[in-house]
Amino acid sequence: MQMLPTLSEFGVTTPAYIRKIDSRTSWHPQEGDVNLDVRARLAAEKLFKEPGNIYSLWLVKTEQEFYSVVASLSANRSPKNQNLDFIWLTESELQVFGISFKQVSEGSCLHARVLHFNAVIDRETAEKLCRGLMSQGREAQRCKKAQTTLILEHQKQLGCKATDFSVPSCECETW
Repeated sequence: MQMLPTLSEFGVTTPAYIRKIDSRTSWHPQEGDVNLDVRARLAAEKLFKEPGNIYSLWLVKTEQEFYSVVASLSANRSPKNQNLDFIWLTESELQVFGISFKQVSEGSCLHARVLHFNAVIDRETAEKLCRGLMSQGREAQRCKKAQTTLILEHQKQLGCKATDFSVPSCECETW
């Protein structure tokens, strides 16, 4: 029987803010590209390109909160059980780089909705953030398809409606 993944397996120290990214390859060095400044600039260009410089972060302190966030992030994907790539940040890292963030309820899972924050990150700050995290050896993580499947099955057993398109919202807020 496969076990649910843990935050420690992903190297996440809690509490942490999870930032979903399109691909780990945007974070990790390209062949022959070892210069930290170039890596940070390229990562910032690919990972922080939203209009208005508003980016979603999800605060997780427990495994169950992480599972709720994975379900919420997967709710609008097709198929739902895709790889989920992310980086994680601490509140002090956000503060060091002057990133302002505020809680804004969002997501398909009512439990995860309260874990959502909007962060304002301009291109220059994004580069500084990427450089700072990369210089510490922070790596992008991947919740693999099999792990995402286990998490979604776990959430479905708990009654999380984010795992079912046929219902409009989640009733799993009591965890």
